[in-house]
Amino acid sequence: MVEIGTKIEFNYGAMHPTEFGVVTKVKDSIATIRGDTGFIEEINLSCIKVMGETTANGSPIGVWMI
Repeated sequence: MVEIGTKIEFNYGAMHPTEFGVVTKVKDSIATIRGDTGFIEEINLSCIKVMGETTANGSPIGVWMI
């Protein structure tokens, strides 16, 4: 379950570094995440995956709870 303080990993795919952040707000199924480098991102809760979960083709790309 995503809640304030949940650590997040962003995996954008090959040739892009992963980024990390922390959930700072959850409202109306939207999580606001503050990244380690200072960025702010709003993500729909349904798009945040649990580590170990995979897409249909097994891709590691996505937004993950860690």
